Amino acid sequence: MKWLLVNPRPEEFSVLGKYEKVMVPFIPMGLAYLAASLEERGAEVGIYDGFASPGLSLVEKAALFQPQVVGISCLTPTADALKTMAPALRMAVPGVKIVLGNIHATLFARELMEQDLADYVIHGEGEKAIQALDDCLEGRIGPEDVPGLSYLNNGSVCTNPPGSPVQDLDALPLPAWHLFDLDRYQTPPLFAFKKRLLPILASRGCPFRCYFCAQNVMSPTLRKRNMVKVADEIETVHNKTGVDLFWFCDAIFPLTRQDAKIFCREMTSRGLHKKIQWITETRVDLVDRPLLRMLKQAGLSMVLFGLESGDQEVLARIKPGVDLDAGKQAVAAARAEGVTTLGLFMLGLPGETRQTMEKTIAFARGISLDFAKFNRAVPYPGSRFFDEIYRGRDMPPWELFSSNYEPRNGEGIVYTPRGVTDQELIRLHKRAFFRFYVRPGLIARHLAGGRISPWNMLRGGGVVVRSFFEENVQNLFKSPK
Repeated sequence: MKWLLVNPRPEEFSVLGKYEKVMVPFIPMGLAYLAASLEERGAEVGIYDGFASPGLSLVEKAALFQPQVVGISCLTPTADALKTMAPALRMAVPGVKIVLGNIHATLFARELMEQDLADYVIHGEGEKAIQALDDCLEGRIGPEDVPGLSYLNNGSVCTNPPGSPVQDLDALPLPAWHLFDLDRYQTPPLFAFKKRLLPILASRGCPFRCYFCAQNVMSPTLRKRNMVKVADEIETVHNKTGVDLFWFCDAIFPLTRQDAKIFCREMTSRGLHKKIQWITETRVDLVDRPLLRMLKQAGLSMVLFGLESGDQEVLARIKPGVDLDAGKQAVAAARAEGVTTLGLFMLGLPGETRQTMEKTIAFARGISLDFAKFNRAVPYPGSRFFDEIYRGRDMPPWELFSSNYEPRNGEGIVYTPRGVTDQELIRLHKRAFFRFYVRPGLIARHLAGGRISPWNMLRGGGVVVRSFFEENVQNLFKSPK
């Protein structure tokens, strides 16, 4: 079959918000794995990434490519866009089959199919199922033989039992990076250097179940790759593409100290630490200076810490077992070892007040982070957060389920805690970026260390300052004591 795999970009600018001006596209690794699995079966595959295809719409791409099947990655903020996307695709390519996958499609398959937005939905991890679906569309098996597939049978939606998650992740073919224009995928403008950036995966699943996280929907069990194979992949991809910056997309990497030792040994023994830099995310309670020193020597450039909140009571509710002191110590250890740090925070969690959110902003400013990213808390489907907030309630439009959504025409946002207004949370969100980044000491540190180029500092700073004043000018002199 001839497949077009799609990472859709809604036309509505408000889904990404004003910060889109300083964002860069991040290459969709899931599509790259699916494409490789289809090519392994002999299928012809094309890719359309709406975030990295300037001047070319999805409908134009489909009309040019003329696929028999269009497979669309369906995340919650982009789900509403299917209402215009699906009919346009059917008109541009008569007879085309539309297949949806990813977390939103997995959770809401029946609803999507009853609205005629898809012919098939693949639930959960898709590599094996998409190969079986290709066999089905070629007439070799029936739809009832495709594990984890929803399909129509005499007008009714049928859903097959799920298949087993892939246990041997190293048996999957390497992502099909040759189908992408890698020059479109550069490092974020926060960095002074301009490099192509590729993701890599060393595990699927997570041993923790945080209140706000929904990734267990797609990867309910934890599976790890062989660390030698991970180093093999980095070496192979580097040699083929010249890319020398990789981002581990695992929930946590490395998961264990033993994994770290094996991976670092492979990177250093092959001399890859002299050629390759890499970025990872981990929990603050899983690192210390000796571990970070070992990772740094193997090429670690930046570590992302899920710090979440600067209020201990809020943190204890959403991420049990982690305290503020652990966050301070992890950031201090990384800085001592010369590893750049980025802290991830949320504002507007259940039970929060303006005071707890101000504590988060102050905490981020006070622990010597290099960078910080503040998200408005969003109850994504599949999380305990969503189940508690929306159980038995009508759903708002799916496009609202975005941390950066910009309300229009007086509408609200998807969630604010009791006692806080929508506009107040939006102002605090923008205030957080302003207060963190617009500091002479931090600006001087970044310029001296070469972490941000002067041009990107002006570009990003302009967005932060302008966004802050648009929402906060009336309250500029009313800051709490």
